[in-house]
Amino acid sequence: MYITIIEDEKILSANIAKKLNKSWFNTCIINSYQEFVNANQDKPDLYIIDISLIDGSGFDIIKYIRKERKLKTPIIITSWFDNTEKKIYWLDLWADDYLQKPYSIEELIARIRALLRRSFGSHVWSEINYNNISYNLSEKLIRKNWTIIELTWRELQFVEYMLFNIWKIITKSEIINSVWWSYDELSVSDNTINVTTSKVRKKLWDNFKLKTLINRWYLLEE
Repeated sequence: MYITIIEDEKILSANIAKKLNKSWFNTCIINSYQEFVNANQDKPDLYIIDISLIDGSGFDIIKYIRKERKLKTPIIITSWFDNTEKKIYWLDLWADDYLQKPYSIEELIARIRALLRRSFGSHVWSEINYNNISYNLSEKLIRKNWTIIELTWRELQFVEYMLFNIWKIITKSEIINSVWWSYDELSVSDNTINVTTSKVRKKLWDNFKLKTLINRWYLLEE
């Protein structure tokens, strides 16, 4: 999936692109209104547009996308404005979602996924590639170097959850709620989680770079 980021804060746009790239998105960064005018008019799967650009208005870009190019591409607008009337106006007009600055990039990615699911359906997440591991979501199969790896259903749920949260520190509670969702937190011991993580590491070797932090937090790196 291809995402265009129109944002004049260069550090922010670079950080967004870095996180999106790690979440299996391709990105293009545009840092000004003029740069958008001069750029090749590609057709991304989603736009992230800052309304207040240093040399123009992101709103004019949105009008161009909707009226001139007649694209229905999902658009997330961002702004420092905390004005309910403006938010309603932008959303009622042509945007699909609004995120007020400062915001968490993790929340932005969650909103991107939600918009893409609504626009393209669940098939956009047909496969995730990570190091030498590929995970087919529809078939629920894990392959390492093209060889199918046999995982239990719980191990598979664990791997899937971590792949969707790469580079995010995950708490024990979050893992239980997402992987052992049919149990309450008191029913799942630290040892239960440790056994699952140990088996996953053994089956996927160093390809699955999962760190355990003080036995309570987990982090999947690339």
